[in-house]
Amino acid sequence: MNNVRKVQMTQMEILRVFMDICERHRLRWYMIGGSLIGVLRHKGFIPWDDDIDIGMPRKDYDKFVSLQAEYPDGYGLTCHGNTPEWQFNFSQFIDKEAEIEVLMNELPRKCHVWLDIFPIDGLPANGLRRWFHVKHILMYRYLVQIPNIRTQVDTHKVGRPWHEKLVIRLLHVIPVGKLVSVDKCLSAMQRVLRKHDFDKSRYAGNMLGKYREREVVMQKWWGEPRKMPFENITVNVPSNADAINRHIYGDYMRWPVEKDRVSHDIKIIKLRDTE
Repeated sequence: MNNVRKVQMTQMEILRVFMDICERHRLRWYMIGGSLIGVLRHKGFIPWDDDIDIGMPRKDYDKFVSLQAEYPDGYGLTCHGNTPEWQFNFSQFIDKEAEIEVLMNELPRKCHVWLDIFPIDGLPANGLRRWFHVKHILMYRYLVQIPNIRTQVDTHKVGRPWHEKLVIRLLHVIPVGKLVSVDKCLSAMQRVLRKHDFDKSRYAGNMLGKYREREVVMQKWWGEPRKMPFENITVNVPSNADAINRHIYGDYMRWPVEKDRVSHDIKIIKLRDTE
C-alpha cells in the first residue's frame, strides 16, 4: 500500500468520526470538490487524491466549530480561532495521532492528517452585486496570501498563467507582506462572507475554494443532502451534485491526462494504530 492510500484510509476513519458528530447534532454537510468527483466518478477516492473536502452551510459549520469540547479523544480542529498560525478562514478536522509532512508548497509543512471543512455561504441575487461581492472576498484572499507566499501557494501548480508566476517571483524579492495584517484581513473577509444567509439566498458556494468564481452555484442545487456510496460507507452529496460539478469542472467524468493526475508529495511520520 503506497503512502497516498495509507493516508486515504486514515482519512476514512476521521470521516467516520466527523459523520458521527454531525449525525448526533443534525448538522448538514456535503462532500465537495475533488471528493465529490470521487463519489460520482469512482465511488470512492480519486486514486491520486489525498484529502477529503467537506462543505457545510454556514450555520452548521459554526455549530460544528462550537462543539470542539465534545470531539472524541485524539481528534481536534485546526482553525484561526485556536491556532493563530493557521491563516485561513476554513478549518481542518484532524487526527492528532496521525502526522505527515506535506511537500506541496515551497516550505514543507508538518501537520496532522485532516479533513478540510469549508463554510458554504450565500451570495447576492443581483448579478452585478454578486460580482462585486466575489471580488471583495478574493481581494482579501490575495492579501492574506502575500505574506504567506511560501506556505499557501502551490509552487508545483501546472499551467499557472505567466502573470501569476511574475507576481510570485516579485513577492519573493519585494517584502510587501510585512505591510499586510493577516488578522485584520481574515476578520474583514469573515464579515463579507457572512453577509448573506445560505438558506435565504438564491446563490451559494464555497468562496474559499480553489476555483474561485466558478464555485458560485444555485443555492437550490445544494438542497437536502443525498446518500451515495464512497469506499465502504455512504456519504452526503448535494441534491444536484452533477450540476454543481459540471458548473465548476465541465466534463468531470472524463479522467484527466496522466500528467495532471498529481498528488501532494507526502511523507508519513506516524499514523494511528488501528490494530
